[in-house]
Order: sequence, then structure tokens, then C-alpha cells
Amino acid sequence: MRPRLKPRHAASLLAMGLCAAAQAQSSVNVSGYLSLGVFKKTGGPTQVSTIERSSLTFSGSEDLGDGLSATFRLSHRFDMDTGTVEASDTVRPFWKGESTVGLKGAFGALRIGRALTPLWAQTWNPDPWYGFNRIASQQWWLLAPDYLSDPLNGQGAGGGLGGDYARINNGIFYDSPTFNGFHTHIAVAVDKRPGVDLGRNAGGILKYDQGPLDLFVGAEQNSQKDKVYYLGGAYQIDKLGLGAWYSHVKLNPSGAVYGPAWTNWAGASNPTTKRTAAAINASYAIGSGTVRAGWGKDFQGSTSFFNYVGSTFSNAGTGYSGPATMLSAGYLYTLSKRTSVYADVARVKWTFVDDNGRTAVTGVDVGITHSF
Repeated sequence: MRPRLKPRHAASLLAMGLCAAAQAQSSVNVSGYLSLGVFKKTGGPTQVSTIERSSLTFSGSEDLGDGLSATFRLSHRFDMDTGTVEASDTVRPFWKGESTVGLKGAFGALRIGRALTPLWAQTWNPDPWYGFNRIASQQWWLLAPDYLSDPLNGQGAGGGLGGDYARINNGIFYDSPTFNGFHTHIAVAVDKRPGVDLGRNAGGILKYDQGPLDLFVGAEQNSQKDKVYYLGGAYQIDKLGLGAWYSHVKLNPSGAVYGPAWTNWAGASNPTTKRTAAAINASYAIGSGTVRAGWGKDFQGSTSFFNYVGSTFSNAGTGYSGPATMLSAGYLYTLSKRTSVYADVARVKWTFVDDNGRTAVTGVDVGITHSF
């Protein structure tokens, strides 16, 4: 006589079968990037903080058959020193990094939700810090100066400024297949908030990456009708990596960023809607280490508060710094496939004397990163 299968055992076997079927069709990954270190800038305190970005990500895909897959990605950003939501993101959503769901197949990849625009998602390669270091990266501080992908994110009509520098909400994102090294990336914001937005964010980038060469050209317009144009490239010669980029921003004089609520270029002694910047970078691998260096220039300079150390220029009577340059150097040492330590120094110099009597400041850092 065969023994009877008890209900709880049957339920367990059924659950195991369902899990096995699900695993055969789909996958879920948990990943993250942890960064913590000590840094200091001229005039500021020594801080233990996230120098790069720390994040926790859930992502996955489901095989739908015939080469089609469903995808999702949820990414949260936080400060390692306190374990809290990233301090600069208190007015931004919990899934600040990304919250998308979509489809992927022979046609490319289509996602909807919140994510980086192509300008920011696809242009990190020329920078040896990958646009990811608040002390040394020219891309962090200078790329597309005063341009925000969504300047009024989270704000209702008549509300104050919040701002998303690199992401859009309620977006449609398309990544094309690669044809002979060429591929395109396009994003459009669906919503236009009454009384807040002057237009919809829309932009794209064309990339070429074949062998050691990467080239990029792109353009984007934000919800305040500010525009940015970008050109960049990177080339790898054995252990030597080279990169360069140029960006040109055209601020809308009727938009929020140009006015007194944000940068107040309208109140500067030499008001301008043109904001241009460029950088040249290099890296060289030596064993388990990499030497990194970069030069960048903001050709107009930044207004009060919107600069490397938040300088103001009331006493100078200009309201802005004048042209500024940034020099950086650093060393990255790889301890393992997932763990690295690094140290950097940067020097930023501008034209007009700020209200603390300075025309130059220095930033230094030392930190550790771990990915999983």
C-alpha cells in the first residue's frame, strides 16, 4: 500500500515545483555598490561620508519566449555613514536610482518609469572616475553646467525647487540594438505638469563603440525648455585610457533655472544663457593600480552657491565666479574583483574673488568601495 501524502507535504512539493518553474523562466538579482571614505574641501570640515554613490538594486528578467523578455529594475540610493536616504535626496523618491519595467528583444529594449536620461546614462566612459566622485570628477562638477533633466521634480504649481539633475519620472526609454558598432538611446517624459512645466523632457544619444574606441553625440531638452548638446569620446591604448568631452547648455531665459529661484544668472553682472564646459582625462594601469588624472574648464563660471564649495560673489559685485578650471589626480588600487581603495586630490581655480577672499580651493579624499 502506498503511503498517503500529507497535505502539508503536498503543499511543500507544489511550492517547490512552482519555484523551479519560475526559476526556469525568470531571474531576480540583488546587487549593490558601497562607497565610504574621508574627504575635506577648503573651508569645510573633515567628513566621513559617501564620496561616490552607494546603492542597492533589485533587477531581473522573465523569458517570454521567441526571444522576448520582460525586465525590471529598482534602485535605491543611501548614505553609508548614517544608513539613511541620501541627504541630497530627501525630496526625491525612495527608488531614486531607477524604477522601471519593460520588454527586451530583437527590437532592442523598451522601459517605462523613472531612470537616467541617455545623456547621463551613456556618457560616463571618458571620465576615469566615471562621473562618480564628488571630489575629483570633472564630469560630476562640470558636465552640462546648470542643466537639470527635471528642474522642478516633485514640485506642484507655486512650489519651491526640488530638482532632478539626471533623471526623469513618467518616462519612456528606448535602447536600440547595435549595428556595426552604432546604437541609439532615446528618452521622453510623458507627463507635462500644468502650471509647472514649460515642455516635456526629450533627448537622445548616438553612440559608437567598437574595439578600443567609443564616440558619443547627444542632445536633450528639459521641462523648462533648457537645452544641452554633448560630444565626447574615449580611446584605450593598451594600459593607457584617454577621454574628452564638450557640452553646450542653452538656458531658457523664461525658465526656472535661469531666474532668481535657482542660479540667478538673470541677476549676474554679465548675464548669460550660454553655459559651456569641456574636459580632458587620462588613466594608466600599473599592476593592480590605476593612476587617474583630469583637466576641466567651465568657460563662463558658476553663480553664487552653484560651485565646488558653494562660494558667493556679492562683494565682487558679479554674482558669479568667472571662468573656472579644475585639475584632478588620483590613484585607485584594486584589492579584489569587488573591492577597491582610492585617494584623490583636486584643485579648482576661478576668476573673481569670492566673499571669503578666495580664487582657488582644494579637495582631498581617501575611500573604499565594494560591489556585490
